[in-house]
Amino acid sequence: MLYVIAKSVSKKENIEETKEAMLALIEPTRVEKGCVQYDLHQDQEHPENFFFIEQWDTKEDLDKHLKNKHLVKWAEQQKVLLASPMEVFMMDRLA
Repeated sequence: MLYVIAKSVSKKENIEETKEAMLALIEPTRVEKGCVQYDLHQDQEHPENFFFIEQWDTKEDLDKHLKNKHLVKWAEQQKVLLASPMEVFMMDRLA
């Protein structure tokens, strides 16, 4: 099992547009092979901070996900909407 946290920081003027773009990723991603969890969270104190909490069966499933049309579109949207590049953390569960 592969665990992923992806952090995105929106430009302050793009928070709502960023949220909409990220919410649009959820439905098509959740039906992908190997997707166990794909949840979006927004920081209460700093609403420009968004986090995807993900679980994937395998690294190969995650790699396929990143090549899907909706993720390619999101990669382009990030260039306009985000204040900095998305940070992605791939982890192993220890306990």
